[in-house]
Amino acid sequence: MKLRVAALAIFLGLPALTHPANAGYNAEVDLSNPRVVPIYGSSSATPPNMGDQASYSGFLYSSRIVFSAAHSEIQFDREGNKTNRGANYVFIGKPNSTAGDYSGLVKVEKRFVAKNYRFNNATLDDFAVYVLEKDLITAPPVRLLTPELEIEIRESRTPIKMHGYGEYKDRCDPDEKLPCSPKYKKTLQPRSLTTNLLTLTEAETIVGYKRAQLTDHLIVFNGKAGFGCSGDSGGSITSTYKNEFIYLATTPNGLSGYACGASDGYDGKGGISYASPVYKHLDIIKEAEEFVATALAQEAKAKVNTVIPTKKITISCIKGKITKKVISANPKCPPGYKKRS
Repeated sequence: MKLRVAALAIFLGLPALTHPANAGYNAEVDLSNPRVVPIYGSSSATPPNMGDQASYSGFLYSSRIVFSAAHSEIQFDREGNKTNRGANYVFIGKPNSTAGDYSGLVKVEKRFVAKNYRFNNATLDDFAVYVLEKDLITAPPVRLLTPELEIEIRESRTPIKMHGYGEYKDRCDPDEKLPCSPKYKKTLQPRSLTTNLLTLTEAETIVGYKRAQLTDHLIVFNGKAGFGCSGDSGGSITSTYKNEFIYLATTPNGLSGYACGASDGYDGKGGISYASPVYKHLDIIKEAEEFVATALAQEAKAKVNTVIPTKKITISCIKGKITKKVISANPKCPPGYKKRS
């Protein structure tokens, strides 16, 4: 029997199989993450007119590479088949900018989706990489989670943060039954929730059921608040460990969570939030970096090939008692004049 997936899949609207994830439920505005970005989808090559809401969220890894969620590009139907849903054009806003502020917006040029992105009664390895057509800002790469760092951060109970541009208010009125309809706009500025990484066994013990397919994912339990809502998709899980800012994964998906009231499969305990660790996707990150390196090389070559103004030369030309100066890259005396030696 298929699980009922209350997926904190954090997008604008998902099929009945999954549900939007919690800018986190009752989360506070938090501008401490220097790389969280709003993402805007558009049907045309010009920025969309969406008012003051982002489509979903992202994380600026380096000057022109953004991490986000694969389900913003591809969804699964009830049989587990992939269906395209990505916008024709995608634009990235500046880090921590106010939703709807399009100044400095940069268009996405290339998209990469995790090669092991799949559905197994849960959306797994939900990760995507965007390459921008030019630098969003000057930004060196951020340190990425490794398997060793994951163990250290989890076992030390070092706090982790979710940042996103999604919903943050409870959709449900008193006595309203799940799933509840959207009633509020998404956040204008990124919001965050803080918790710790757990082992899958710890989370399963809390909720009272097992979800073996999540074995190779990061596991989070944050009670009813979950760890992300509709619009948080593609946002970031980060941590500051030993004074270093580290990117762990995108905002989690979830099973049987509350999702700001969007879920019809809430287990009453908090569900299990899970995310694919970034170290599983170094292959597409490398492809993105190679794409950027090629683009930068082509841009540098184009600059070299740009015509550089030639140094101008001045000569004196005479005709009887008349003298004229001619200034040019290749100066020649006018008819009837001779060059003064």
